[in-house]
Amino acid sequence: MQPTTSVIDISFENAQQVLIEGSMNLPVVVHFWSPSSPQCEPLFSLLQQIHQQTGGSFTLARVNMDELAPLAQQLGVAQAPAVVILKEGRPVDGFADIPSPEQVTETIVRHLPAPEEQLLAKAKELLAEDQSVEALNVIREAHNLAPQRNDIILVLIRALLNNQIADEAETLLNGLPLEDQQADFHELKSQLELLKAAAESPEIKALESKLNTADDSAELRLSLAIQYSQAGRNQEALELLLAILQKDLECLDGQIKKNFLDMLATLNGDPLSSQYRRKYFSLLY
Repeated sequence: MQPTTSVIDISFENAQQVLIEGSMNLPVVVHFWSPSSPQCEPLFSLLQQIHQQTGGSFTLARVNMDELAPLAQQLGVAQAPAVVILKEGRPVDGFADIPSPEQVTETIVRHLPAPEEQLLAKAKELLAEDQSVEALNVIREAHNLAPQRNDIILVLIRALLNNQIADEAETLLNGLPLEDQQADFHELKSQLELLKAAAESPEIKALESKLNTADDSAELRLSLAIQYSQAGRNQEALELLLAILQKDLECLDGQIKKNFLDMLATLNGDPLSSQYRRKYFSLLY
C-alpha cells in the first residue's frame, strides 16, 4: 500500500494525538490493514474516494496490524481488513466484514458533521487567525444553510463587526431572541457601539452639517458616501448615492454611478449588495 497525502499512518507515538485528541474535532476513520490480506487495498481505495468526495470531512488513518497488533486489540479488531470510526475519543461504529461500497459510504457519512457545522468550525478558526474577510465568506455560507441557528448568527455578527459592517450586524443583533442575549450578545453589542462611535468621525460630522444647506452638492454627498462606506455605514452610503442616481444616472460624468457600483462590489455576499443592485437595475429599465 503506497502512502498518500490524505492518510495518516498510525504509530505508537502518534496514536494518542490522532485517534483520541484528533477525534475531538473531526471523526477519525481508521483502516486496519495487513500486507498479507489482498482485500485491504480495494477497501482502502474506497475510503480514500469517500474522503475526497466529502471534502476531507473526516481524518483518514490506517493501522498496520502486523506492526501494531496490541493497538488493534484495544479497539476490538481481530483481523484485517476492518474499519473503526472514532468520535470524541471513543469508537462509535465500524465493520470487520466487507460491506458494499454504498454501505461503507452510508456508515461513514452518518457520523460526519453537517455542512454548516464544518463551515462554522472553519469560520471560528479563521477568526482566531485574524482572517476576517475569509471568515465572513465562510460563515455566510453556514448562515445560508441554517439561517435560524443563533450560534451561527452570533459568529456572523462577530465577523461583520471585524469587517466594520455595522448596519447588518446591528440588524442581526436586534433580531436575536432574549434567551440568546447572554455574554456573547453583550460583548458584541459593546463592540457594535464602539464601531458606531468610531464611525461618527469629525469628517463625517462636518460633511453632514452641510447637507441641505447652500453648500450641499453632488460632490459633497459623494464625499460623505465614501466616508460612510469606510466607516462601515454601507446602507447609508448606498442610499445617499442612489438618491442622486434616481435624478441623474450620469451625475458628475458617471462618478456617482462608478462609486455606487464599486461599493456594491466590495459587499459581495452581503444582502445589501443584491438589494441595491436590484434598485440600480430598476433605474436602467
